[in-house]
Amino acid sequence: MKTWWQSCWMILCVFFSIQLAQANNLTHPAQLQMQQNTNAIMAIINDNSLNNPQKIQRLNVYADRHLDYQRIAALSVGQPWRQFTTQQKQDFIAAFKDMMISVYANTALLAAQNAKITVLPRNSSDNTTTQARVYTQILNNKNKSYAVDYQMYKSGNTWKIYNINVEGASVVTIYRNQFGEVIQKQGIDGLIQALRNKTIAVK
Repeated sequence: MKTWWQSCWMILCVFFSIQLAQANNLTHPAQLQMQQNTNAIMAIINDNSLNNPQKIQRLNVYADRHLDYQRIAALSVGQPWRQFTTQQKQDFIAAFKDMMISVYANTALLAAQNAKITVLPRNSSDNTTTQARVYTQILNNKNKSYAVDYQMYKSGNTWKIYNINVEGASVVTIYRNQFGEVIQKQGIDGLIQALRNKTIAVK
């Protein structure tokens, strides 16, 4: 079982640390946006006028537009989310986001030069005008291939990611199992503090 540190690294590095391999016959708007996202991200990463902190800052701004941290956080907690107070929800989302960013920050830029992603022209039968699953194939720097798909929903003119499945394993489900154990042992505030501690540990 992957630790939630590894899950956190995976969701962000899969989103950020990629080079685009062209795919033809992309028809769904979510597929087209995924391809556009990758082009924009790589433009930031390959901009030699920016230092690494500046690149990370811009990537974070981009992620805010395309990753729904609030929904990912709520899904990752699952049913216990209803027990959170409004303040605890705010604190958890902030701690969750900070942990995700801190975990990937020192690795994403390096990994970006060594992995490739192909957006596949495969359409899910569940795709609608407001919901979509975008399938990709990722090749890492060791030439190992991974099937990764993104669950997305339309918000205004933007498609937002709320879950990522890697080789059939749902990131939010992995989190849910692990966060549930922490809540049982340490309570809600204990989980929030655990995320904060993890952020400090990886900085």
